[in-house]
Amino acid sequence: MLDQTQAKLSFRTTLSLLLATVLWPIVAIFIASLLAVLGVKYLGIVLALMSVVWLALFVWLFIQCWKLAPEAGVTPWVTFWIFLPFFGIFILAMLILEPIKYLADNKPTDKQLPTTWKLIKETWKFYTENFKASIKISLLFLYTYIVIGAIMAVVAYFKPLWVNFFPIILIIPLGVMSAWITLKLLHQTAALESGQLLEPLKDSGRKLLSFIWIFIEMMAIGAGPLILVNIIFSLTFVMIVGWSAFFKDASEMIRTVSLGASAVTMLLALFIWGVLILASLAWLIYKSAVWNSFAMPALILQDKKSLAALKESDRIAKGRWWGLYWKNFMSGMVFGGYSMLISLGMSVAALVLTAIFQALNMGYIFTEFLGQALNGVVQMIIMPLLIAFTVKLYRVFLKTAG
Repeated sequence: MLDQTQAKLSFRTTLSLLLATVLWPIVAIFIASLLAVLGVKYLGIVLALMSVVWLALFVWLFIQCWKLAPEAGVTPWVTFWIFLPFFGIFILAMLILEPIKYLADNKPTDKQLPTTWKLIKETWKFYTENFKASIKISLLFLYTYIVIGAIMAVVAYFKPLWVNFFPIILIIPLGVMSAWITLKLLHQTAALESGQLLEPLKDSGRKLLSFIWIFIEMMAIGAGPLILVNIIFSLTFVMIVGWSAFFKDASEMIRTVSLGASAVTMLLALFIWGVLILASLAWLIYKSAVWNSFAMPALILQDKKSLAALKESDRIAKGRWWGLYWKNFMSGMVFGGYSMLISLGMSVAALVLTAIFQALNMGYIFTEFLGQALNGVVQMIIMPLLIAFTVKLYRVFLKTAG
């Protein structure tokens, strides 16, 4: 077993190798492009040498991960995930790098979080063992989408003048119904996960209104800066273009000065816009990672209201938002694969049924209904899994919060 110092060194070495392996092709393309512009000879030899360097880094990373796997508590064979494009690097980081990082941190037991892979395995076990109980509530997703699909099919058949606006009209009732089902499912999952007797959800109407208001606050505070930046700079660009057009009939000298000033102003505005967009995106990602994970559990399990639930989410995740984002990202990747398999099976069934109804000249009507019904099936199967992970994640973060 590695001690804390050895774990730190191993983590830093492996992470550096991983980043170098991922970024080297990008750097190589940039260098090759620059050399080509400068007219450097023997560019092929340079590219070959850079390819050899990348291959050496890749092999070194593979060997390093193979050696560290037992220390992370997994079989060395997981190292072969590295050959899976894009996703493989993240899976390898979850299975090997994250446990080594925890060894390096060496936090007290009451402050230590479980690894992402452990949480995923525990969630899957809970999901399979309690699927029959969860499906009784998640079936409501299917019923909701079937009703929505039937309404859309009827509208598609009669084709009223407002048919193009109908999907927008349905967003509100669908959103409210989905929120209510999600609240009930979270309440049931929390009871099952803690081994407590399931009791009726108290003040469900008030909690639903609180959840809707929390969502509005999340959008206003989290996405507000990003929306505001885009609005302000859209108006700025319109003003700059209008300023240039104002001088289109002016003298040559005035027009030249005006166009030059407009070009400089445009470049400066684009630079400021890019910086503010990146900052507001970082803010949105940070707030989404914290609030999307814990606002709803705080509402249901701690009976926090509105802004208090958001503040509680901030408190629980304080100083650990990146770890929270990582766990949500990896669980989304793993569970997303499961969702894709279900969706693939649904798509095959949809193709067969659509072909039958198209032969009866009812394909366009049936497609509306079938699309919504299949969405309901996916939601019915996947939501208990996602809610279970949210509950487990919330409780371990709450337990280890400062």
